[in-house]
Amino acid sequence: MAARIFLLEIRRLALAAGCGFVWGAVTAEWQQALMCFLAVLLFLWGWQLARVYHWFSHPEEFPPIGGPGMRGVLHDVYVLRSRAIQASSSSRRSQPYLKESLASMREAALIINDSSELLWCNDAAEYLLGVRFADEEGKRLSEIVSHPSLETYVDVNNFQKPLRIHRGAASEFCLQFEFSKFGADDRLVFVKDVTEQDRLERMRRDFVGNVSHELRTPLTVIKGYTETLQTLMPASDSTLQKSLSVMDTQLVRMESLVSDLLWLSSIESVEGERKEGQIDMEALLSDVVMELAAVWPSRVLDLQISSSQKILGDENELRSAISNLVVNALKYGENSPVVVKWIDTTVGPALLVEDKGLGIAAKHIPRLTERFYRVDKSRSLATGGTGLGLAIVKHVAVSHEAKLFVDSELGRGSCFRLVFPSSRVVASASGLGASDQR
Repeated sequence: MAARIFLLEIRRLALAAGCGFVWGAVTAEWQQALMCFLAVLLFLWGWQLARVYHWFSHPEEFPPIGGPGMRGVLHDVYVLRSRAIQASSSSRRSQPYLKESLASMREAALIINDSSELLWCNDAAEYLLGVRFADEEGKRLSEIVSHPSLETYVDVNNFQKPLRIHRGAASEFCLQFEFSKFGADDRLVFVKDVTEQDRLERMRRDFVGNVSHELRTPLTVIKGYTETLQTLMPASDSTLQKSLSVMDTQLVRMESLVSDLLWLSSIESVEGERKEGQIDMEALLSDVVMELAAVWPSRVLDLQISSSQKILGDENELRSAISNLVVNALKYGENSPVVVKWIDTTVGPALLVEDKGLGIAAKHIPRLTERFYRVDKSRSLATGGTGLGLAIVKHVAVSHEAKLFVDSELGRGSCFRLVFPSSRVVASASGLGASDQR
């Protein structure tokens, strides 16, 4: 391409020089011949530039393809400009059609620009939000629907998950906002009334919490009488002692189950709230590993810290999630070492819990975080699990905007990864590279 352009310029110079030479040969005025050479050269350049500028002003025309050097360049520009014009024209043609379709929908729909200013809304949106488009056009969405969570949600510009907000005097009215791209810089916003769904979810959480709370007292009473009977019964009565021992074991399992249900209900009740506490993950992981090492003295717990990043969150929830992941690895790791890592990744800091146990079949992995789901029921009963540990981890991950990943293979062990987004990071620092053997 460069060689062709160079040849084109050589031809123009040759033409201008030829004109100047002819002028000098005829008039014998070589100064005038030089002026003729420059004039012809400037004319050729100016003529080509004028054609190019004219085409820039009228891109629908064919480009001024001159010499072979410029042909490739102008042709490529022409193709790119044509595609952009076609895309813009197609977008402009499709928007009125989409607006007509959205206007007939029962679901509330709004269109806002990149500054969150209202450009359009349908009748359903006017009814649901209690506004008139003529009065609200051009206002920011956070002014039309005044709520601090919505304003933060729009400013953060992360629309991966829908937002729920409560409105009304007693916050009984619940709206859900879902954002998607519309056109070049605009956003299409769907608003749903999820009051009934939200009410049912709250009823379920309250029911589980209330039942679990009510079970605590009778379980405590029964456990107390069982321990008393174990003390009073003679050791020679092995049958009765064995029965009381089984009762005590099952009571401990029930107490653990009730405790996990209450904690899960507590996490769900504040799941939508933003956690702003600054958590020193290095110190928190060290505490959890030290506590569990005391409970499992025969097992090897290896803590590896290669990141000093702190995150925003709730310490109690994170402690619960870490404990559940590590305890699961200890229970099902078949006496293999359990490695706990805090590392940096391209998307944010991550917690890894690895073991070299039996592993998990691929068909079970999608359901691991379901409540009471067990891969192997007999093994879970033997280890005393409640079936709620990974459900708690999942809810803690959701409340901290983190992602839970499970990598496992039968016979080779498992790795649970809790990856936090960079928006949760308090401060970045170089890794410490510390490794503690517990």
